[in-house]
Amino acid sequence: MEVNGKFYPMWGNFVENKSKFIGGILDESGDSVDRALGFENAQTIITDITLEPNGDDSAYFSVVGEKFSCGFDVHHGGVTMGEHGWITFSGYGGHSWRIKSKAELEHLSAIS
Repeated sequence: MEVNGKFYPMWGNFVENKSKFIGGILDESGDSVDRALGFENAQTIITDITLEPNGDDSAYFSVVGEKFSCGFDVHHGGVTMGEHGWITFSGYGGHSWRIKSKAELEHLSAIS
């Protein structure tokens, strides 16, 4: 996917395959300060995934939820290790959040 004349294949893949995640879960665990203050994870249903211009030479990746959204400039965030069944992201200041696809939720419901 091209934004501001640059190609972002990994982030573009999420956008091009967003139908796999819409209806899934966005789970935010905050940053290091939030966790030190006892912040509990917040969850919402995913409604969109976007990659948009951020200034003249970068892009902003975002997972949009019904109650809140999480995202980052692609130069300051990435995918990191996480739990099975989740895709975990790390952004500014140690902010971490994760997503679970709709298919994974349906699979878990079927085996419950």
